[in-house]
Amino acid sequence: GAEEVCRECAFCYCHRHAEAHRQKFPSHHLAQYVHGAAQAWTAGTPAQGDAKEEAEAKVENERDLESEVGEESESEDDSESEEESETEEESEDESDEESEEDSEEEMEDEQESEAEEDNQEGESEAEGETEAESEFDPEIEMEAERVAKRKCPDHGLDLSTYCQEDKQLICVLCPVIGTHQGHQLSTLDEAFEELRSKDSGGLKAAMIELVERLKFKSSDPKVTRDQMKVFIQQEFKKVQKVIADEEQKALHLVDIQEAMATAHVTEILADIQSHMDRLMTQMAQAKEQLDTSNESAEPKAE
Repeated sequence: GAEEVCRECAFCYCHRHAEAHRQKFPSHHLAQYVHGAAQAWTAGTPAQGDAKEEAEAKVENERDLESEVGEESESEDDSESEEESETEEESEDESDEESEEDSEEEMEDEQESEAEEDNQEGESEAEGETEAESEFDPEIEMEAERVAKRKCPDHGLDLSTYCQEDKQLICVLCPVIGTHQGHQLSTLDEAFEELRSKDSGGLKAAMIELVERLKFKSSDPKVTRDQMKVFIQQEFKKVQKVIADEEQKALHLVDIQEAMATAHVTEILADIQSHMDRLMTQMAQAKEQLDTSNESAEPKAE
């Protein structure tokens, strides 16, 4: 607001512009401005130089007013821009907080969904493992293979007979309608005793013979290294054949033993079934005799 007035220019100034006007026009006199009151001085008639200074003062005063208006507008613009920036920052902060809350909620939802999926996967894996264990139990598979080996592949019956010509376990139908017609047969007990009684010293004799032949061959100075390698390979092939034969013999004995055990169990089950049948027959006969006795004991009607 106006605080000082120039007596020569008759313009009002604030303290800052009044000081600037005083420094620029030292000959002008500034007095305190009283709003709404008649001033205690009267502007004199300025001289030619004073008129020039007065014109310059008017121009300067107009410039000062324009600068004040510009500064006020700039300050208003700055305050408005500051308010707008603060509002924008607040809105950005609010949006950031909302986005953070949304992201946290989304992360929680994702974690919950992932946990549910993990639980479902764990349950499905556990069920799959249980089903796989029940379906592919190695013990069950091995037992099924053993049972299948004890049955004739052609007729599905128990292997209860031994074919001497083919060295093979067969069922009772194989020599009748199968491929073993006319072959020499024996029982499982006979085949087992025959195989077990055979001399099992073939492997030991073959090893002793191998050692003796190697000693003799290596003592010959005419035998080259390559010839010695070929000789060793040939001799070890012979020993390997003896080992394979002994292995087949042992496995054959095991098969016969299993077949004998199966046949023995079958015989025991047949005996039990026969005994149960006899008991059922005896019980039926006893019941029939009891019913007959009760009928004969009843008094005859007159």
